[in-house]
Amino acid sequence: MLDHVEKRYRETASDAVREQLEQYMVEQACPTCGGRRLKPESCRSSWRGRSIGDIVALPVREALDFFANIPLRSNGRAGVDPEIAKPILKEVTDRLRFLVDVGLDYLTLDRSAVSLSGGEAQRIRLATQIGSRLVGVLYILDEPSIGLHQRDNARLLATLRELRDLGNTVLVVEHDEETIRSADYVVDLGPRAGRHGGEVVAAGPLEEVLRHRDSLTARYCAASCGSLFPAAPHRQCRPDAARRRSAASQPEGSDGRVSARSVRRRHRSIRLGQVDSGHRHSVSVAGAPFLSRQGRPRSA
Repeated sequence: MLDHVEKRYRETASDAVREQLEQYMVEQACPTCGGRRLKPESCRSSWRGRSIGDIVALPVREALDFFANIPLRSNGRAGVDPEIAKPILKEVTDRLRFLVDVGLDYLTLDRSAVSLSGGEAQRIRLATQIGSRLVGVLYILDEPSIGLHQRDNARLLATLRELRDLGNTVLVVEHDEETIRSADYVVDLGPRAGRHGGEVVAAGPLEEVLRHRDSLTARYCAASCGSLFPAAPHRQCRPDAARRRSAASQPEGSDGRVSARSVRRRHRSIRLGQVDSGHRHSVSVAGAPFLSRQGRPRSA
């Protein structure tokens, strides 16, 4: 039975059959190589105490430092032969540096491809394309900044600009504001998501899109600058009118104090104010629920 399953797994061309058979399999590390997938002969050679199996198990950042610090023999200084090692080291360090530039310096070279997320696999392909130095290619990326720290996002954008400067066209589907602001040309699709969208709301350089009143992207980018809503007019109220309003809101016999229950009953809105760049923006939330002492919503 086991021989039949193994033979069918090797010979089938159907991914569905292969996935079904994998349910009866368990991955185990090879006792000979320890899961490195290398022959014993390959691990016998080492440099500074590290074999090829040890090097591929390093994070990309540490592997880059290792290869960048290999000395070349020159002027009596000990090291490897520059005629043989220099082009090889340049190729290895360049490819490792591409992985670092797209924010993948934490990965190890022996990482299984099936364990990578969609964003990681996409950025690996991007680093591969940078290393190929192709020209006149259209690259389409779907949210490559997902999961990236802001520092790594800046490096990713620098990599995309490098692809563009080589003579390629880079099309990015993205919601990240920094990526939008770095684009040469912005196409805002909307006005809403799903079946409520699908229309080109605005298109052009970012400066033109920001002036479009119906563009949610323009409002989103403007919000980070504190200019999403116009300043609300400030209404002045006379002191006597304020005293009458305050007296009317007090319960009878309260001796001038307002109970918490009265506040919950009479005030059914929350008004938030924010001062930014000399402008006051207000947002009202009507009918906000109140919480009891146990933390459960209760009616006013």
